[in-house]
Amino acid sequence: MKTPQLWVTIDKRGFSKEGLKKLLEYNIAGIRMNTGRCPYTWIYEVLEELSRLNYPLSQILLDIGNTKPRLHLTETNGMELDNGSLFSISDQAKDGVNAILPHKRFFEEVNLNDIVYFGDGEIEAVVEGVHQNTVTLRSLSGGRLGNHVAIGIKGKEFFKFLIDEKEIAEVNSVLHRFPISLILSFIESGDNLVWAKKVFPHAASVIPKIETGTAVSNIESILAQSDTIFVGRGDLGLSLGIEKIGIIQKEIIQKAQKAGCKISIGTGTLDSLKWSQIPLRAEIIDITNSCLEGIDYIALTSETAASQHPFKVLDFIQHILNYIKGID
Repeated sequence: MKTPQLWVTIDKRGFSKEGLKKLLEYNIAGIRMNTGRCPYTWIYEVLEELSRLNYPLSQILLDIGNTKPRLHLTETNGMELDNGSLFSISDQAKDGVNAILPHKRFFEEVNLNDIVYFGDGEIEAVVEGVHQNTVTLRSLSGGRLGNHVAIGIKGKEFFKFLIDEKEIAEVNSVLHRFPISLILSFIESGDNLVWAKKVFPHAASVIPKIETGTAVSNIESILAQSDTIFVGRGDLGLSLGIEKIGIIQKEIIQKAQKAGCKISIGTGTLDSLKWSQIPLRAEIIDITNSCLEGIDYIALTSETAASQHPFKVLDFIQHILNYIKGID
């Protein structure tokens, strides 16, 4: 049986030059970096090393336009939350505030009783108070709130497709030296792709990331401008409702295949390996179903980028895919 190829997300936290060399032993079809998490100085170092190792530049994927607001905790090592813990977020440093969020729109959109999520929903909290750009929340689940973690409001789309002049200049500077591929975060329509292809003429390819309800509504216009799409299930599930993500994913796959467009699926593929020695059975079934549906790529995201043992993740998924590949 044909199986998907792998995209692997890398991050400064987990990959050295030696790690990049080892990564290429796994026959990876795409190496992804996210400008929302990785400084450009590090991105250049990685590009130079991958070029030295003769990795195809077109298979290097730079994720741009990531407008997710991120928390700046007053305790830089993170904050432990219990179920029911109270904590506060403000747009500036104040007495009693646990985190600073310099994002005007968040405070315009947030209301009492909203559910605020952190990361891909690993931690959720309910809004118990809003006063002069300070929000008080009560944790609905225990866990460790890390510094610079992304934040969102469940059921509200306040992430927008936005690439400013500064980012345009930075990305084009990269592309002039390294004509790599781009992934566009929070794409809204096919018009965004037309614009991006004009603005970034040296990109090897431009790939839309489907992660909002707006993108799902405009999927036909996006497919018309795409050779490959990337379905980001984390934000998509939180935007539209986690219970809908399975059906939405299946519908997108069917439409993409009908349009002759390749599909990459990512987020939550093997998340359990960040804390467990073996994956969940549901994760193995998810990977198997992806193979049966004929997707082209599986994108590993935080499983490798934020993991202390990214190669354990790669070993497991290769083992699963090799087994499926051997089935007639």
